[in-house]
Amino acid sequence: MFDFLLKRLENYLDVTQRNTARPVDAEMQRLASARRPAMARSVAQSHEPALQASKLHKAYNNVEVLGAVSLQIQPGEVVSVIGPSGSGKTTLIRLLNGLEQIDNGEIQINGNLYSPRPSGQQKPRFMENAEHRLNIGMVFQSFNLFPHLTVFGNLLLAPRYHHLASDAELRQHACELLHKVGMLEHAWKYPHQLSGGQQQRVAIARALMMRPQIMLFDEPTSALDPEKVNEVLQVIESLAHEGITMVIVTHEMNFAFKVSDRIVFMEKGRVVCDDTPQAMRSGQHPRVEAFLKDVSLA
Repeated sequence: MFDFLLKRLENYLDVTQRNTARPVDAEMQRLASARRPAMARSVAQSHEPALQASKLHKAYNNVEVLGAVSLQIQPGEVVSVIGPSGSGKTTLIRLLNGLEQIDNGEIQINGNLYSPRPSGQQKPRFMENAEHRLNIGMVFQSFNLFPHLTVFGNLLLAPRYHHLASDAELRQHACELLHKVGMLEHAWKYPHQLSGGQQQRVAIARALMMRPQIMLFDEPTSALDPEKVNEVLQVIESLAHEGITMVIVTHEMNFAFKVSDRIVFMEKGRVVCDDTPQAMRSGQHPRVEAFLKDVSLA
């Protein structure tokens, strides 16, 4: 009897065994469509770039992955980072978000420097400045949703932890964002009940819950089936039209050339070219032209 009850308890606690979800009620539908004042966090006004990286260097086991990479992103700008596999694109975006420590160089957000360690310590580190960290949102290749939480729970976890607003405001904001990315009807489902495209749209909404000033996308469609790619790209494109500052690492060339203000081409851990889509198309950069020779740009 004890073993039977224990097995029943394990099955109950295992969220991956749950294949049903309660429907979205009328209150959530109302919250999704209600008009309310913006719940934005205050960001100090500055004439500085939103994000600036200077001479970033990163090596793993004495193998250089990034060498003297510099990048400047203005507020509201959309920059796509392209290049062959192994060129350091993902490493760059992980350094920008503080997921990896830089070996040399510096990163500034709104003119605020992430400081190196005191003299005598070799590697620099990021300052523990919560306000600056909260200004950056990240969307990963593999979604990284919390499997034990519902879609709604995934969105509410971080802003509740940081006391971003009242619970009522957060719930309304979550409903709005889920409606925006077309996922409100799935609010009470768990990640395992969603397709890859649906999970990535939830991941985008989750990142937006923190009202970030800058959004980083690390190949957001690389783990998706081809038929699911477009639904995610449409969401990202709508964000670009809203003026959100974005850095997008992608292999979707037509998408990059369509939505970007600038395109950065990387190879062997270095920035080979940083120019507008129009200049890239015109054949001014031979290496980029060779990279795109088999791509039919719309």
